[in-house]
Amino acid sequence: MTHNSDVLIANLVGNLEPVKPLRFAHGFGLALAAAAVSTVLLIGLYGMRPDLQMGHVNPVHLIATGLFLGLAIAASVTVIVMSRPCVGTDHSGWTWAAAMAALLPAAGLIVGMAGGGDLLSQDSLRHGINCFMIGGAGSLLVFAMLVWWLRKGAPTAPDRAGLVAGIAAGSFGIFAFSLHCAENDIVHIGVWHSAVVLAMAGVGRVIVPSLVRW
Repeated sequence: MTHNSDVLIANLVGNLEPVKPLRFAHGFGLALAAAAVSTVLLIGLYGMRPDLQMGHVNPVHLIATGLFLGLAIAASVTVIVMSRPCVGTDHSGWTWAAAMAALLPAAGLIVGMAGGGDLLSQDSLRHGINCFMIGGAGSLLVFAMLVWWLRKGAPTAPDRAGLVAGIAAGSFGIFAFSLHCAENDIVHIGVWHSAVVLAMAGVGRVIVPSLVRW
């Protein structure tokens, strides 16, 4: 019986090869590098906001971009940590950043419904869709990198990992495009810029679990 068990164990582990452990600093560095490349590409293609070029800062723009950047970093950290399963690890830290960023769409919808912004005008829709499309495109490089990193690891909750990866990518993408978008209206920022994050979260939740199963 012991001999048979030894043979069985030897057969199970015979083809196994050592795997280099994932390092948090490496994964997070790649996420930041992908975000930096996306930002440079978007600024190179579309240019930077005129006020930023002149050294001026709009308070609404500063707060909004800061919230998106904070959410992007917090969510990216969570994704990198989730790639290395560990008993007792808490993956909820990003939710605090998400709660803060959620003030933007909430404020945008409240002001919009109160008549403080012309959300449904033709120009507003055209500009909003343009921000949504380009911000979403700017999210793809970070998204691809995070999915690749998850595939190298072993996330125990692929659905949640995909959701958070989409949030991280969408937040980085709209942060990058916000450096070009000259709009300071809270309705536009709260609705259209936040829509990028929500859309990428949905994409991650749907497609990532099937890509990282193990």
